[in-house]
Amino acid sequence: MLLPQGKQQTSAKPLTRVIIDKDLNFYAGFGNEKEQPLQLAELTTFLQACADKEPEMYVALYADESVPYREIVRILNIANENHFKMVLATRPPEEK
Repeated sequence: MLLPQGKQQTSAKPLTRVIIDKDLNFYAGFGNEKEQPLQLAELTTFLQACADKEPEMYVALYADESVPYREIVRILNIANENHFKMVLATRPPEEK
């Protein structure tokens, strides 16, 4: 997966990960669990179950840089509606 570049990097480890690959497949994982495929319609239930386990959790969204912005906004809307803290995963800028 090729993440977009970003200067702002965080060192904190996300507890929950949502991944959108270049083919628009969705995956999610909590803690040290391996990410599992899921449908977008299942994401809210998955994230709520994670929040029940860890109320202070936050979600890291890993989206391939080719993923349309509308797909990212759909995930951000789910997070916002459910008051989940979210960060967007990026890769560091390349050295020039």
